[in-house]
Amino acid sequence: MSQTAPRRKSRASAGLPPITADKIIDSALELTAEHGLDGWSIRQVSTRLGVWPGVIAHHVGDREAVVMGVTDRVISRIPVPDADVPWREWFRTLMLGGRAVLRRYPGVARRMVVVGPNVPSALSTIDIGIKVLLDAGFGEHATQVYRYLLNSAFMLVAVEDDRGEFPTARADMGRAMAAFAGDDTHPGLAAAAAEALARDTAPQDVAEHELAFFRFTVERSLDGAEAMLKPPAA
Repeated sequence: MSQTAPRRKSRASAGLPPITADKIIDSALELTAEHGLDGWSIRQVSTRLGVWPGVIAHHVGDREAVVMGVTDRVISRIPVPDADVPWREWFRTLMLGGRAVLRRYPGVARRMVVVGPNVPSALSTIDIGIKVLLDAGFGEHATQVYRYLLNSAFMLVAVEDDRGEFPTARADMGRAMAAFAGDDTHPGLAAAAAEALARDTAPQDVAEHELAFFRFTVERSLDGAEAMLKPPAA
């Protein structure tokens, strides 16, 4: 005689809270922080929640839909300055605050740059940011300047994320440059060598160096945009 498999209890009858789209995104967000945006599967999300993968599809959709939800959640956590903040300070604050958030969720910055921040939480930021630039006098170039500034900053965050996959790359590059220390026949490489030799390689020092270079990139990008506001030389 054949036997039928026992029916699974519903979550409610088992005393478990119901599964919602928010809970699914919460779990995917945790996995993104741990493994990066490309480092988890729908099955891992469902396992963490203790449900079948089909439950994810029912409440949110396929993996791309979950990724969109994660991206939306991460972007919503980036602090957005008020619209009356001067344009240069507005973008400096947004980009530095954005880096702090994005670095906690590897892969989201790259998606923002490559695919675009096409999620609901990004719309108000785009609206305010372009308005700030319009008010500053960038005119028809305001949209391009907005893209230039954020792409410059967040592509660098994506590079920082990706560098984690090559843990020895920085040290290897430093050793390659160090070979040219004091080489007067290659002054450019000698200068690079001097910087490499002066740079500490402890994790906290590397983190400080990356932040300093990010700040440098932000300021030079802002300098470039500000140059557009100056009248051409006679």
